Amino acid sequence: MFTREQSFQAKYRNGLRVAKVRIEKGDTNPIGVTGTVLGSINHPEYGVGYFIEWDHLPRFAVFVVEWKLGAQH
Repeated sequence: MFTREQSFQAKYRNGLRVAKVRIEKGDTNPIGVTGTVLGSINHPEYGVGYFIEWDHLPRFAVFVVEWKLGAQH
């Protein structure tokens, strides 16, 4: 499940192109993958989280915390 709603605290707006810029142990997507923001939520433990459709995983929404993302240039 995911949402297309946009958190009022979201740094990255729905539709924005983003890239993975940081990882932690266990991440399945490496630094440099790109995708599109589908929606975002506020999470009490993790802060703002985003539902991303990665380019190499079309039609799948993946939850990613904000500190792992950067705007694609």
